[in-house]
Amino acid sequence: MGRKSEFETESKNPAEKFLTWSSTNKCLSYYDKKNSKEVFIKLPFSFLTLAERTTVKGFDKKNNIGIYSNEVKYLNENLKVKNFKSRNIAEGIWNDISSDVDKAGGKFAKSIYAMTKKGSLINICFFGGAIGEWFEFTKKSKKRLADEWVTVDGFEERKSGATTYYIPKFKYNKSLDSIQGDMADKAYEIFEKYENGESPREKELNQDKEEAKEPEIEEKEDDLPF
Repeated sequence: MGRKSEFETESKNPAEKFLTWSSTNKCLSYYDKKNSKEVFIKLPFSFLTLAERTTVKGFDKKNNIGIYSNEVKYLNENLKVKNFKSRNIAEGIWNDISSDVDKAGGKFAKSIYAMTKKGSLINICFFGGAIGEWFEFTKKSKKRLADEWVTVDGFEERKSGATTYYIPKFKYNKSLDSIQGDMADKAYEIFEKYENGESPREKELNQDKEEAKEPEIEEKEDDLPF
Protein backbone atom coordinates (compact mmCIF):
# COMPACT_ATOMS: atom_id res chain seq x y z
CA MET A 1 0.00 0.00 0.00
CA GLY A 2 2.49 2.93 0.26
CA ARG A 3 3.75 5.06 3.12
CA LYS A 4 0.94 7.65 2.91
CA SER A 5 -1.71 4.95 3.38
CA GLU A 6 -0.74 4.89 7.08
CA PHE A 7 -2.52 8.22 7.43
CA GLU A 8 -5.65 7.40 5.45
CA THR A 9 -8.75 7.00 7.59
CA GLU A 10 -11.04 5.69 4.84
CA SER A 11 -10.60 4.28 1.35
CA LYS A 12 -12.39 6.14 -1.40
CA ASN A 13 -15.21 4.23 -3.01
CA PRO A 14 -13.90 2.91 -6.37
CA ALA A 15 -17.27 2.94 -8.17
CA GLU A 16 -17.16 5.15 -11.26
CA LYS A 17 -20.86 6.02 -11.12
CA PHE A 18 -23.50 5.86 -8.36
CA LEU A 19 -26.87 4.95 -9.84
CA THR A 20 -30.30 4.86 -8.27
CA TRP A 21 -33.83 4.20 -9.49
CA SER A 22 -35.86 7.31 -10.30
CA SER A 23 -39.56 6.51 -9.91
CA THR A 24 -40.50 9.94 -11.29
CA ASN A 25 -38.54 9.42 -14.49
CA LYS A 26 -39.04 5.64 -14.69
CA CYS A 27 -35.35 4.88 -15.20
CA LEU A 28 -31.96 4.65 -13.53
CA SER A 29 -30.02 7.86 -13.08
CA TYR A 30 -26.78 9.20 -11.66
CA TYR A 31 -25.50 12.62 -10.71
CA ASP A 32 -22.73 14.02 -12.89
CA LYS A 33 -20.78 16.00 -10.31
CA LYS A 34 -18.39 17.53 -12.85
CA ASN A 35 -21.20 19.07 -14.90
CA SER A 36 -23.64 19.52 -11.99
CA LYS A 37 -26.51 17.64 -13.60
CA GLU A 38 -28.54 14.47 -13.30
CA VAL A 39 -28.10 11.94 -16.10
CA PHE A 40 -30.95 9.61 -17.01
CA ILE A 41 -30.10 6.18 -18.40
CA LYS A 42 -32.46 5.07 -21.13
CA LEU A 43 -33.65 1.49 -20.70
CA PRO A 44 -32.79 -1.29 -21.24
CA PHE A 45 -29.65 -1.22 -19.10
CA SER A 46 -27.58 -4.32 -18.27
CA PHE A 47 -25.17 -4.99 -15.42
CA LEU A 48 -23.40 -7.88 -13.70
CA THR A 49 -23.85 -8.09 -9.92
CA LEU A 50 -20.50 -8.37 -8.10
CA ALA A 51 -21.59 -7.89 -4.48
CA GLU A 52 -24.56 -6.77 -2.39
CA ARG A 53 -24.36 -4.78 0.80
CA THR A 54 -26.95 -3.30 3.15
CA THR A 55 -26.93 0.41 3.89
CA VAL A 56 -29.21 3.36 4.70
CA LYS A 57 -30.12 6.21 2.37
CA GLY A 58 -32.56 9.04 2.80
CA PHE A 59 -33.20 12.72 3.39
CA ASP A 60 -33.47 14.60 6.66
CA LYS A 61 -36.21 17.15 5.87
CA LYS A 62 -35.88 18.86 9.24
CA ASN A 63 -32.24 19.73 8.58
CA ASN A 64 -32.55 19.73 4.76
CA ILE A 65 -29.69 17.30 4.23
CA GLY A 66 -29.03 13.75 3.07
CA ILE A 67 -28.75 10.66 5.28
CA TYR A 68 -26.30 7.81 4.83
CA SER A 69 -24.60 4.95 6.68
CA ASN A 70 -21.74 2.52 6.36
CA GLU A 71 -22.33 -0.67 4.35
CA VAL A 72 -22.59 -4.10 5.94
CA LYS A 73 -22.66 -7.59 4.49
CA TYR A 74 -24.87 -9.17 7.15
CA LEU A 75 -27.93 -7.84 8.97
CA ASN A 76 -26.42 -8.66 12.37
CA GLU A 77 -23.65 -6.11 11.79
CA ASN A 78 -23.78 -2.56 13.13
CA LEU A 79 -25.00 0.28 10.96
CA LYS A 80 -23.85 3.80 11.83
CA VAL A 81 -26.43 6.22 10.44
CA LYS A 82 -25.59 9.92 10.05
CA ASN A 83 -26.53 12.94 8.01
CA PHE A 84 -24.04 14.79 5.82
CA LYS A 85 -23.32 17.25 8.63
CA SER A 86 -21.96 14.27 10.57
CA ARG A 87 -24.82 14.32 13.07
CA ASN A 88 -25.36 10.84 14.48
CA ILE A 89 -28.88 9.51 13.97
CA ALA A 90 -28.65 5.91 15.18
CA GLU A 91 -26.21 3.03 15.60
CA GLY A 92 -26.88 -0.70 15.87
CA ILE A 93 -28.30 -3.61 13.91
CA TRP A 94 -31.14 -2.70 11.55
CA ASN A 95 -33.96 -4.34 13.51
CA ASP A 96 -33.04 -2.31 16.59
CA ILE A 97 -32.62 1.09 14.95
CA SER A 98 -35.14 0.96 12.08
CA SER A 99 -37.77 3.02 13.92
CA ASP A 100 -35.37 5.87 14.76
CA VAL A 101 -33.93 5.84 11.24
CA ASP A 102 -37.38 5.96 9.68
CA LYS A 103 -38.41 8.92 11.83
CA ALA A 104 -35.31 10.80 10.69
CA GLY A 105 -36.06 10.09 7.01
CA GLY A 106 -33.68 7.19 6.39
CA LYS A 107 -34.61 4.08 4.42
CA PHE A 108 -33.27 0.52 4.32
CA ALA A 109 -31.33 0.15 1.06
CA LYS A 110 -29.34 -2.31 -1.00
CA SER A 111 -25.97 -1.14 -2.27
CA ILE A 112 -25.11 -3.26 -5.31
CA TYR A 113 -21.62 -3.21 -6.74
CA ALA A 114 -21.83 -4.14 -10.39
CA MET A 115 -19.96 -4.20 -13.68
CA THR A 116 -21.17 -2.68 -16.95
CA LYS A 117 -20.75 -4.26 -20.38
CA LYS A 118 -17.66 -2.06 -20.82
CA GLY A 119 -16.07 -3.43 -17.66
CA SER A 120 -16.57 -0.37 -15.43
CA LEU A 121 -17.27 -0.77 -11.72
CA ILE A 122 -20.48 1.00 -10.70
CA ASN A 123 -22.76 1.13 -7.67
CA ILE A 124 -26.54 0.82 -7.87
CA CYS A 125 -28.63 1.71 -4.82
CA PHE A 126 -32.18 0.37 -4.52
CA PHE A 127 -34.64 1.38 -1.80
CA GLY A 128 -38.40 1.83 -1.43
CA GLY A 129 -40.44 0.06 -4.09
CA ALA A 130 -37.35 -0.72 -6.15
CA ILE A 131 -35.74 -2.77 -3.39
CA GLY A 132 -38.88 -4.86 -3.02
CA GLU A 133 -38.79 -5.76 -6.69
CA TRP A 134 -35.09 -6.62 -6.46
CA PHE A 135 -35.79 -8.96 -3.52
CA GLU A 136 -38.55 -10.69 -5.47
CA PHE A 137 -36.35 -11.05 -8.53
CA THR A 138 -33.36 -12.54 -6.71
CA LYS A 139 -34.83 -14.50 -3.81
CA LYS A 140 -34.91 -17.83 -5.69
CA SER A 141 -32.13 -17.21 -8.18
CA LYS A 142 -29.16 -15.63 -6.40
CA LYS A 143 -26.75 -18.22 -7.80
CA ARG A 144 -27.47 -16.94 -11.30
CA LEU A 145 -26.20 -13.47 -10.41
CA ALA A 146 -22.56 -14.60 -10.53
CA ASP A 147 -22.61 -15.59 -14.19
CA GLU A 148 -25.53 -13.83 -15.88
CA TRP A 149 -26.20 -10.26 -16.92
CA VAL A 150 -29.23 -8.62 -15.32
CA THR A 151 -31.19 -6.21 -17.48
CA VAL A 152 -33.53 -3.47 -16.31
CA ASP A 153 -35.81 -3.65 -19.32
CA GLY A 154 -38.77 -1.55 -18.25
CA PHE A 155 -40.97 -0.40 -15.40
CA GLU A 156 -44.29 -1.19 -13.79
CA GLU A 157 -46.84 1.10 -12.19
CA ARG A 158 -47.79 0.50 -8.57
CA LYS A 159 -50.13 2.28 -6.16
CA SER A 160 -50.04 2.81 -2.42
CA GLY A 161 -53.21 4.56 -1.34
CA ALA A 162 -53.40 7.75 -3.40
CA THR A 163 -49.74 7.54 -4.38
CA THR A 164 -48.68 6.20 -7.77
CA TYR A 165 -45.08 5.10 -8.22
CA TYR A 166 -43.02 3.07 -10.67
CA ILE A 167 -40.67 0.16 -10.04
CA PRO A 168 -37.95 -1.33 -12.26
CA LYS A 169 -38.52 -4.66 -13.98
CA PHE A 170 -35.58 -7.06 -14.05
CA LYS A 171 -34.76 -10.05 -16.20
CA TYR A 172 -31.74 -12.30 -16.70
CA ASN A 173 -29.90 -11.85 -19.94
CA LYS A 174 -27.01 -13.75 -21.50
CA SER A 175 -24.33 -15.59 -19.53
CA LEU A 176 -20.81 -14.17 -19.33
CA ASP A 177 -18.26 -15.23 -21.91
CA SER A 178 -14.65 -15.91 -20.89
CA ILE A 179 -13.46 -12.35 -21.58
CA GLN A 180 -16.31 -10.85 -19.57
CA GLY A 181 -15.57 -13.31 -16.78
CA ASP A 182 -11.97 -12.05 -16.61
CA MET A 183 -13.19 -8.44 -16.54
CA ALA A 184 -15.58 -9.30 -13.72
CA ASP A 185 -12.78 -10.89 -11.69
CA LYS A 186 -10.70 -7.71 -12.04
CA ALA A 187 -13.64 -5.46 -11.14
CA TYR A 188 -14.38 -7.56 -8.06
CA GLU A 189 -10.72 -7.42 -7.02
CA ILE A 190 -10.91 -3.60 -7.02
CA PHE A 191 -14.07 -3.73 -4.88
CA GLU A 192 -12.52 -6.29 -2.52
CA LYS A 193 -9.45 -4.12 -1.94
CA TYR A 194 -11.69 -1.15 -1.17
CA GLU A 195 -13.78 -3.15 1.29
CA ASN A 196 -10.63 -4.42 3.00
CA GLY A 197 -9.48 -0.85 3.52
CA GLU A 198 -6.96 -0.68 0.70
CA SER A 199 -7.05 2.32 -1.62
CA PRO A 200 -7.52 1.27 -5.26
CA ARG A 201 -5.21 2.73 -7.90
CA GLU A 202 -5.72 6.48 -8.33
CA LYS A 203 -6.95 6.12 -11.91
CA GLU A 204 -9.81 3.98 -10.63
CA LEU A 205 -11.02 6.78 -8.35
CA ASN A 206 -13.16 8.89 -10.64
CA GLN A 207 -15.35 10.52 -8.01
CA ASP A 208 -16.48 10.50 -4.42
CA LYS A 209 -19.96 9.50 -3.30
CA GLU A 210 -22.50 11.91 -4.75
CA GLU A 211 -25.68 13.45 -3.43
CA ALA A 212 -28.70 13.34 -5.75
CA LYS A 213 -29.77 16.53 -7.54
CA GLU A 214 -32.81 17.46 -9.60
CA PRO A 215 -32.85 15.57 -12.95
CA GLU A 216 -31.95 17.62 -16.00
CA ILE A 217 -30.82 15.56 -19.02
CA GLU A 218 -31.09 12.14 -20.56
CA GLU A 219 -28.48 9.92 -22.22
CA LYS A 220 -28.90 6.70 -24.16
CA GLU A 221 -27.22 3.56 -22.82
CA ASP A 222 -25.03 3.29 -25.93
CA ASP A 223 -23.66 6.78 -25.28
CA LEU A 224 -22.64 6.11 -21.68
CA PRO A 225 -18.94 6.68 -20.95
CA PHE A 226 -18.79 3.58 -18.77
